Amino acid sequence: MSSLHIDPDLIGIWLLPGEPQTYEVEGDGSYHIADPDEPVRFEENGAAMIWGGRRFSRAQGEGETPVGTWREDATGDGWDFTEDHGLTILTANPVAPQTFIGIWALRNGGHSLWIREKHADLEADGAHLTFHLATGDVLRYGYAVDDGVLALLDPDNWTEITRYIAADLFHATVAAS
Repeated sequence: MSSLHIDPDLIGIWLLPGEPQTYEVEGDGSYHIADPDEPVRFEENGAAMIWGGRRFSRAQGEGETPVGTWREDATGDGWDFTEDHGLTILTANPVAPQTFIGIWALRNGGHSLWIREKHADLEADGAHLTFHLATGDVLRYGYAVDDGVLALLDPDNWTEITRYIAADLFHATVAAS
């Protein structure tokens, strides 16, 4: 959806106070969500990966690395980690399978794994922010951006629904406290 218009004030990493995720808007309008990195370890000579309390069984690849194809034991979802740090997730829902794309990185000396998934493409017209979700759904909100604060608004009555804070502003505020 590269033809979508994106407000340059939306570009960056956003936080919802009290939530650990980051929400990132790129210049092309792509909208990504990332959870904090979680501990990762490999068992059975790399045939199993334990990541943040979830177990994955290797379908392709080898060694004590995420690179390869994995099946999440609890859900059956397929996870493909590529050498160039690309990520594709295919949900195992037989009625409505979904595909998510993203990136991954090992952190903490290879002892934790971080991923960022693309969830939507955004379009902004100056008053409304439309999320074209990877699921095919479309969500529309009013919005306002001012001094590192992004407010999502009910598009019918313009009341505030939620407020994001720019990550750099948040971190500067925390460091000053």
